Amino acid sequence: MFSLNSSTIAFSIGNFNIYWYGVLFALSLLIGWYISNNIVKQLNNFGYSNLTLNEFDSFLFIGLIVVIISSRLGHVLFYDFQFYKENPIEIFMIRHGGLAFHGGLIGLMIYVYLYCKKKSISWLLLLDVLSIAASAGLITGRLANFFNQELVGKIWASEYGVVFPLVDTFPRYPTQLYEALTEGLLAFFIQIMYLNINKWKSFGTGRYAVIFGIVYSTSRFIIEFFKDVEEIFITNNLLLTVGQILCILMFILSLILYSIGNRKISESI
Repeated sequence: MFSLNSSTIAFSIGNFNIYWYGVLFALSLLIGWYISNNIVKQLNNFGYSNLTLNEFDSFLFIGLIVVIISSRLGHVLFYDFQFYKENPIEIFMIRHGGLAFHGGLIGLMIYVYLYCKKKSISWLLLLDVLSIAASAGLITGRLANFFNQELVGKIWASEYGVVFPLVDTFPRYPTQLYEALTEGLLAFFIQIMYLNINKWKSFGTGRYAVIFGIVYSTSRFIIEFFKDVEEIFITNNLLLTVGQILCILMFILSLILYSIGNRKISESI
């Protein structure tokens, strides 16, 4: 059995505290930026894109703001609306945790579509680039959830359980680590393997976005059964969480994206 520290502070500078959540969240953004920049650079070298790195960095900077705002709004609206309705000031307390992936995804996809339409750039190509960066960033992003002791698993009477002292004294499933390994590492590994096979020619087909969408939605749907989150009734015999419902929609969207990519490939032949 493993127990986390009761403090979420990584280190302090004078009276200013630096939290693990902020450190790891910033690291996830840095990893995503580094990987996406290198992909765009390679695409330019092979003639698959004319998007300059300066343009891409500007796109990412605004995209980051969009993702943070939409992720926070997603958490507020999807998961704990009543609490934030009664405590509106807490909406701005991001350091307490509470960024919903699906909210960020919705905001980012809208931003990508509008940006690409304005710049006459392939939106599928940008989605592919961002999907690989997102899967890599999610590895440390879920570690941020782990050290912030949020999104914890159900009580698990096992020597492999983890105690989150800010929650209670019971060992629980470390579901954040499960998600880091599947939504992050597994999705990234499959995408890189597909990239090695196709030698960059598959960018702009939406394939990497589809791989990420399917791996993420499937793995999170399963892991949600082990999370200590409120379930909602769908039928008399089936209980699903809000996250699982959003994952079902994400899976369907991935299949639609696959169909769109296939149609574009057929038109180019």
